Amino acid sequence: MKLPVFFHIPKNAGTYITSTSYYAAHELSNGNKYYVDVVKGNINFYRLICFDQGDLNNKYKKIDSDRYQINFEDLDLSDLKLIMIRICDAGFGCYNEDIYSSLPVDVQPYEFICLREPYDRILSLYNYIKSAQSSKEPTHGAFGEKSFIEYLNSSQLEGSWLIRNLLNIPNEVLVEQEHFNKTCKLLDNMYVFTINNVNDAVVKVFVDCYDFKFNTIQYRNVVRNQTQNKINVPFDSLDMQSKTAFLNHTSWDRQIYERYKDADIT
Repeated sequence: MKLPVFFHIPKNAGTYITSTSYYAAHELSNGNKYYVDVVKGNINFYRLICFDQGDLNNKYKKIDSDRYQINFEDLDLSDLKLIMIRICDAGFGCYNEDIYSSLPVDVQPYEFICLREPYDRILSLYNYIKSAQSSKEPTHGAFGEKSFIEYLNSSQLEGSWLIRNLLNIPNEVLVEQEHFNKTCKLLDNMYVFTINNVNDAVVKVFVDCYDFKFNTIQYRNVVRNQTQNKINVPFDSLDMQSKTAFLNHTSWDRQIYERYKDADIT
């Protein structure tokens, strides 16, 4: 059995992919559908889409009508009938030991990940963190009064995000070619697509795993995490110093994107 496992890079269509998958689950199976957020402390590490014939037991805290929360220490995957697993950013470095080690032997993870052009992602991230929509995020307000240009030229600019999180590389350690190679080895075993192909990609995942095809346009209630009142700063409009700072700091991110951006949807 193939089980979809979605690796969610922040600001790479994660809300849309998860919500679309949830509504597809309504068509795919009988029984109640749930989100189960798996937390360590107050941080979400994993979000599970699952179904059952009744309410979950009392170790699962009910958040609303279709969402539960459980501490990682109390998680028992045998309680759940899994449809999909989302690896949140906090879980990138520990999903093997946390989740895969507890899956039944007949379950094969079908890993997939969405990439986004690095400059577009950084601009989206800045807009989101500065907005009221991120008020529940631990990073809300992290940029203070910095303008976008000031952010690009600051030590807060993200670089090598995917490499660092997949390989547990701390910020003070320089990312090198061997780290890039190890990350590509992991990605080569995933279904990799870009944000431009997200609809077809989610359909492909459910066809490959469940032989089930659906039309995402039918799902009017699918949630999109779209930031309001965002600024638009085209890359070509940047001053040379800011362009150089961005290009230098995101070199590995751009190499990953260029390597996988033309992956075919088959």
